[in-house]
Amino acid sequence: MSDFLSNFSGENYEKTRQEKNKQKEQSDKPERKKIAKPEKKASKQESLADEAVQPEVSFGPQNSPENVGNSTGEQHKNLTNEPEDLIYTKKRIKKKKYEPKKATTTSESVATTPVNQSKNPEEVIETDPTYKKKKIRKFIFLGLGGLAAALLLYFGYYQLTHVKVPDFEGKELSEVRVWTTENGVKLQVEQKYDFAKEANVVIHQNVKNKKIKKGKELVVDASLGADPEEIISLPDFKEMKLNDAKRWIKEQKAENLAIIEEYSDKVAAGDYLKFEITNKDVKAENYKRKDKAKVYFSKGKEVFEKNISVPDFAGKAKEEATEWAKKNEITLKVDEADSETVESGKVISQSVGKDTKVAKKESMSVTVSTGKALVVPDFSQFTAEEAESKANGLQVQVKQLFNDQVPYGQFISQSVEIGKKYTEKEEKPVIQVVYSFGKPYLKDLRDSTLEGDLQKIFYDEYQSKGANITYQVYYVDSTVTKGTVVKMSQYNEFIPINSVVQIGISKGNLKPEENKPSDKPE
Repeated sequence: MSDFLSNFSGENYEKTRQEKNKQKEQSDKPERKKIAKPEKKASKQESLADEAVQPEVSFGPQNSPENVGNSTGEQHKNLTNEPEDLIYTKKRIKKKKYEPKKATTTSESVATTPVNQSKNPEEVIETDPTYKKKKIRKFIFLGLGGLAAALLLYFGYYQLTHVKVPDFEGKELSEVRVWTTENGVKLQVEQKYDFAKEANVVIHQNVKNKKIKKGKELVVDASLGADPEEIISLPDFKEMKLNDAKRWIKEQKAENLAIIEEYSDKVAAGDYLKFEITNKDVKAENYKRKDKAKVYFSKGKEVFEKNISVPDFAGKAKEEATEWAKKNEITLKVDEADSETVESGKVISQSVGKDTKVAKKESMSVTVSTGKALVVPDFSQFTAEEAESKANGLQVQVKQLFNDQVPYGQFISQSVEIGKKYTEKEEKPVIQVVYSFGKPYLKDLRDSTLEGDLQKIFYDEYQSKGANITYQVYYVDSTVTKGTVVKMSQYNEFIPINSVVQIGISKGNLKPEENKPSDKPE
């Protein structure tokens, strides 16, 4: 196979072409002699058939119409003179189905023509011997151009659909989120505790300094900081200074252990005061990083300069004084007092004078008016009829009660002490004032009073007025209507307020003739 292909390369190809041309020339001479006579005798019909099947003439680079001669002899002569510049090819012509068959003589003559011999000189095509090389070179250039274009398109597509992932390790997780959002890359975050890394710092990433296709997933490991469940061995803060405690907290990342600085008159600045764990169930031995605790250190004694000027609050509202004290960190004590001249809610006086200089944390007081006070009068100076009108705006309830010691109309008592003051804001009681009815006087109830009326009479006349006078009944035979009072142990006289009266009630069981003389005088 290699020997066969070698005939078509370089000098071998030229030699092979020249040998074929010589063979053609030798075979063309006897053939033309044989065909000459039959062509003259051929019938008109056959001539028309030959013309019909005559192929079109193809012109090569040196076979233009101007260079082609009219006679076949000249063409043949030119062809035989320079055989090394020409390649003869036979153009096959397919007959159409409707074409008439040629004469037998013509078919026979064609049959005797050699395969490489052209029947008609006009069918010869002249070609450039470098044509194949140019064609091969053209295809190579086209292939290389197409490959370059494909590579360029792929490179452009790759650049548009891929993005280079920076090195995010040791950087904030927020930077990764911004970058993935801007570049169309999905982000998957896996968080884990890492004592060496601060919270939300990237520990590791699956792609770094390489290109990743947009829409793909970038996986990063982010730190959660130190493990909050880790047990920390607490130091003895009593032996530590403030800066030592701060350094230890930073080293151990015990962020839930807070340092509180307070002023102290007894402990020097920077020294330990106390330690507290918020959760009482947590002990120092099992303290974890997540547990909240406080360690207190002294700020030393607080000293303030007396540079605050006290204004004059007299006649001003209490709120103005309290607001000033709050703003300047002054301890203000507010007292209240009634006043005939200063209305309620206004300052009457202050303990520190106007324009006096004071320092923060100092104390002062102001007295605020409660308005005009209502004073409880001495009702012993008034009669029962005058009591209500002399009450100074207070509510008074006047009563008169029987009394063995105090004469009638005299003052006995009052429920609120004399001189007590009530402000406008205070709830004021009803003052009970009692005057005397003197000793109780017992009327004669015989023959005019029924037993059923005794309860009301003794309550209304005596018991409701402070006299604890009671009665006892007994029944006697009498011609008087049954139930009528017929006898009394005392009547028509003053009696003590705690007396007991014996009362006889008629049975009404005697007839008039049997009636005994009545005890009542005629």
